[in-house]
Amino acid sequence: MENKTALGLVALLAVAGAGVGLYAVRGRNAAPSPGLSSPAAAPEAAPTGLPALDESDPYVREKSFALSTDLSVRSWLSSDSLVARFVGALNRIAKGEIPRESLGAFGPRGKYPTTKRNGRIFADPAGGARYAAAVGAVKSIDAAAAARLFDELQPLLDAAYAALGEKGGDSRELFFSAVRELLAAPVPAGEPELKPGKKGIGWVYADEKLERLSPAQKQLMRLGPAGQKAVQEKLRAIALALGRPGSRLE
Repeated sequence: MENKTALGLVALLAVAGAGVGLYAVRGRNAAPSPGLSSPAAAPEAAPTGLPALDESDPYVREKSFALSTDLSVRSWLSSDSLVARFVGALNRIAKGEIPRESLGAFGPRGKYPTTKRNGRIFADPAGGARYAAAVGAVKSIDAAAAARLFDELQPLLDAAYAALGEKGGDSRELFFSAVRELLAAPVPAGEPELKPGKKGIGWVYADEKLERLSPAQKQLMRLGPAGQKAVQEKLRAIALALGRPGSRLE
């Protein structure tokens, strides 16, 4: 269980549905991550008045500023290859994976906080508080505006998805698949019990049902119950604005 990737995942969720990659990257001029197609190699968008995919960053960045006034959200827009990175990360999350190569720069530093009771180790409730700013950024997103922007940018999103080898792939359905994966993460009733991971490196859930969850789901749970609920509620709101009620996602 890593400290850095959970916050990066939340950063991505902050605009999941907006069609832009507001997740952590290693710098403004970072090259596309391994496994993600380069925008230059992707097919151009259909004639819709949108720019070509490899020229879309300024357009997407300007349009995305309307989603939130949160400064951290604005800072995430400084990355390049926004659409390609976002779609590549969505593709990973839909499979239950974590787009680690895109999320390395953000997140709390130091060890994951734990507490001991009667000789047993539990997640410290204070751990979720470290992500309060990121969760606040998620909550600041206008779900209706995000859905409208997704509709506008879908030709670009579809082009980026096709560049991953998904011919005829529908980026909207990809988004819903990623949302479905994250909504399936249970909200623990209390602090989950932990145990040392293999070779004593890191912590894993003592409850085998929790430990069998996908890496993406377990990272979401690192936010703590309140943060996890807030993010999941925002995902449901964006999905609903895109025409997919929660009853069809769970």
